[in-house]
Amino acid sequence: MAEYARVGMDAARVEDIVAAAGVSWGTFFHYFSTKDDVLLDAAAAVCRAFAATAASGLETGQETAAVFADAFAALFHVAREVAEPVSLRGAVLRHVADHPGRLSAVLGEEAPAPVQAASEVIAEGQRRGEIRADRPAESLAVVLCYSVLASARRGATIGRLPESPPLSQLALEVVLGGMRPESDGAPSAPRHGGHRAKSRRVRTESS
Repeated sequence: MAEYARVGMDAARVEDIVAAAGVSWGTFFHYFSTKDDVLLDAAAAVCRAFAATAASGLETGQETAAVFADAFAALFHVAREVAEPVSLRGAVLRHVADHPGRLSAVLGEEAPAPVQAASEVIAEGQRRGEIRADRPAESLAVVLCYSVLASARRGATIGRLPESPPLSQLALEVVLGGMRPESDGAPSAPRHGGHRAKSRRVRTESS
């Protein structure tokens, strides 16, 4: 990933990657069919962070909005660690989108993909009466995940708009607001507990 960040995906060469890593060509191709498949490994790390944080929030009984706020903050934090600059994160997203099913294959039984993890959070929210129950949890999860991720990508391009929170945070609040039972259309702001959740929310601003 450091080589991709240094020279770009097109210019990166496997021989330079294996030389820097101190491994053989055979070792590289044992794990990756092509150099682009390294991006799936980065995406898997991001998915594991989201799923683990979401599961932890459910186990501790957090409200649905707080679970998602922490889970997306963890996702963006790891994304910046494994794929910097923003253009490289965009390449990861495009590769995952262009190869449906490949990311789930890489994750295996280790962790669910974000939509599946989000579905579990929403289903629990529906049982608690925090989320409308007249739509399937998986459908709501798709809307939520794609809205937040697309907004984050756009926000990384244009920056924060005047008098507005980061676009990813705004998307989360607006979409969750529309998922409330008998929603009046007003955004539902995630409620956090403790300083740890607050610091994660601040970090999403650069996503």
